[in-house]
Amino acid sequence: MTAGHTAAWLGEIVVHSEDIRRPLGLVRTPPVATTTAVARFFAGRDFTVASNTAISGLRVEATDGPFTTGSGDVLRGPTLSLVMGMAGRAAACEDLEGDGAAVLRARLRSGRGTS
Repeated sequence: MTAGHTAAWLGEIVVHSEDIRRPLGLVRTPPVATTTAVARFFAGRDFTVASNTAISGLRVEATDGPFTTGSGDVLRGPTLSLVMGMAGRAAACEDLEGDGAAVLRARLRSGRGTS
């Protein structure tokens, strides 16, 4: 058995934990170093989700940490919300701002930013 991409496994934990917490109203923000590692991984490729495709042509900027990538319309917000958006979770768009937020929202509705 191989360990694979550590950031991919970390992404599974972060995203699915938030999938459970958010509907229950349980707020917990993972450490920014954790969400930054996942954001970098998701931004770099389409792996199990179309995360790179979801943010193609956008300038993505974290408001709570060092993560930035791309160019184009700005998509800005907490790193966790950026991760969730890249993972295809439309609810995360509520926490995002900039002209890129509308672009991501439309992509998620059309299925372009999902697996």
